[in-house]
Amino acid sequence: MSPLLVLSLALPAAAAGALAYVLMRRQRAGAPAAPPALEEQLAALEQRISDRLHDMDWRHASVLDRISATTDSLQSDIDWLTGERMIEQAIQLARKGAEPEAIAGEVGLELEEARAIARLRRH
Repeated sequence: MSPLLVLSLALPAAAAGALAYVLMRRQRAGAPAAPPALEEQLAALEQRISDRLHDMDWRHASVLDRISATTDSLQSDIDWLTGERMIEQAIQLARKGAEPEAIAGEVGLELEEARAIARLRRH
């Protein structure tokens, strides 16, 4: 799990816990209820925290989308390179006279693909 994701999930819990702790401590101390102005300030602070967390979530989602697209592109490139390398190895084995079954087993191609490469490379 990404540290940014953990932080974005832990931050609202920490803010709510701190707010609950302050209110509970005042109540236990026998202090009078918070004046309306303080309650309004706390509500405004809670709203600002909520808005910032929403913005962070949106930015994290955007970054994760870009990372996913990059990962997909890299995987596609790796698959292409791997396929190219497998075909090159199969051609080399066919030039050396290896049987299609041996080519398929060593390189990891399907037997029909190995047979086709073996037929083409013999000529």
